[in-house]
Amino acid sequence: MRILLAILCIVGGIGASAIAILLMMGTGLVRGGHPWLVALIAVAVVLLPARALAQVGVSSGGRPSAIARGTAMIMWSLGVLICFPLYFPGEREDSLRLGLASVEPWTQGHLDSSLAAEVHEWLPAVEGRIVPEEAKKEKIPKPPPVAKKARRPAEPAKPPPPDLPEAQDEVVLPTEGRRGSLKIPVTIEGRRASEEITMIFDTGATLTTFNRATLRKIGIRVPQDAPRMQVHTAAGPRETQVVLVPRLWVGGFEVEGVSVAVCDPCATGEAVGLLGLNVSERFLVTVDGAREELVLSPRTGATNRATDVTPWVDLEAEATRWPDGRTEVILEAENTSERWIERLTVAIQCDETRYADLNDIGPRQIGHVEVSIAAGANCEAFQVSIDSAVW
Repeated sequence: MRILLAILCIVGGIGASAIAILLMMGTGLVRGGHPWLVALIAVAVVLLPARALAQVGVSSGGRPSAIARGTAMIMWSLGVLICFPLYFPGEREDSLRLGLASVEPWTQGHLDSSLAAEVHEWLPAVEGRIVPEEAKKEKIPKPPPVAKKARRPAEPAKPPPPDLPEAQDEVVLPTEGRRGSLKIPVTIEGRRASEEITMIFDTGATLTTFNRATLRKIGIRVPQDAPRMQVHTAAGPRETQVVLVPRLWVGGFEVEGVSVAVCDPCATGEAVGLLGLNVSERFLVTVDGAREELVLSPRTGATNRATDVTPWVDLEAEATRWPDGRTEVILEAENTSERWIERLTVAIQCDETRYADLNDIGPRQIGHVEVSIAAGANCEAFQVSIDSAVW
């Protein structure tokens, strides 16, 4: 019986300590800490006090029993999990989700970040500090929700034509089919493997599409909470999910972080999907129908990745009008992807359009920025949208 109790204490202690470590890791990552340093500090914060607690009542030079060590780990870890909201109110679920997401690639999907909500609900609720109510401020209603459309927001002006590259800066791809259905070779890389495939070059498709069979081959799974959007197929419009592909190559040119729509009807014959504008707009494209060739040249300065980033951003905004007449807009952008967003430029449309940058938003993190608009601006009905983005 004592051996069984010792095993239960050790297993329980390891489990509770693992959850507490992930919680502390998420807290550090939210604040922009280096992943390895954050992991080291999290382990120290959870395990060292538990080890000291296990030594209580043990004579000098003695070793605590397995039951004492397991019990100390459980007590200290539960204390960290329960008391966390007292010091970081409202952050427990988000921090735990980010901690789980940071180790998810090593668990091959068996440890999902969605477990954070279940753990948070199971733990006792502890009230954090109460934010005092500011006097005499007027809340402006939130703007309409930003729809997750895979469409780049309209830009004020078209970019100038790119300079013609030299011969070594372009690639010539053989094509099959007629002008309306050009098939080209593409290499796609996933988590487990890369695959050489054939795709239809489609300038009418906003997002690149793949069928599920191809995604399974390269190790890309489609989670239930993946972003959803409308795509147009030969059978008409249909709702589908969006996943993120690490990279693909078109004729030797690499494109990283490509959002693709899961669309089985978009695959025809040997073509597994459509190569959409989120890839092709990064190139100057020349179609030589007589020679059945497609010439691609990288565009100079084509860094705006808003089409790929937008499906993975939950954008929220709230405006407050202060007695002195100025308006303060608080923007929050949640990065639901597994990639870092280097820069996100948001357009705030009041009486005129203003822009705000949110930088370095990590996976599963929330970036925020406060924008102060001078007195006199009319922001009674304001809207926000993503203007540009860079992975």
